[in-house]
Amino acid sequence: MSLIRLFFQLLFLRAGPEDMPAGQRPLLIAVAFYLVVGVLLDLAVASEGQGGLGAGLLLLGADAIVLVGYSAGLAVLRNHRARIPQMLTALFGATAMLGLVAWPLVAMQPTGAEAADIDTQLGIWSVLMIALFAWNLVVLGQIYRRTLDFGAAIGVLTALGYFILSSLVYMTLAVQLLPGETALPT
Repeated sequence: MSLIRLFFQLLFLRAGPEDMPAGQRPLLIAVAFYLVVGVLLDLAVASEGQGGLGAGLLLLGADAIVLVGYSAGLAVLRNHRARIPQMLTALFGATAMLGLVAWPLVAMQPTGAEAADIDTQLGIWSVLMIALFAWNLVVLGQIYRRTLDFGAAIGVLTALGYFILSSLVYMTLAVQLLPGETALPT
């Protein structure tokens, strides 16, 4: 079964980290996929005039480091070192697939210049982004649950912990890398 197909199945909870092929090559493919999708998302945001590609790549790299450090640290604490490569392959692959789902939404973010009914458009867009975030929590929570032998709720809370840590690092770096911006990239 192809790796991309496995990543797709992660989104619907039909596969887990234990289904990912072991080894460094699948992990490197997943990281490359994550980076390519991250660049696509950054280009969609940059086209809206928010920051440069270089800053976006640095923020993407920082997020990858946070994901690896947080996840591997939890696996070590739970005494599951052997599961780290498959867990990271699943995390990077699922995050990239969810990024592909988010890409059209990010590219189509409504602005006040587009239409008179901006409130309606922004409301629909916001609901879709919140639903995508919830889906992301469930998918990553499932990966953490299955890797670290947690219950479903603790898996989702673990995923939320990653998002909080990632957001803190992102905001701290974004303020330094994007001076003069009135708002952080969305």
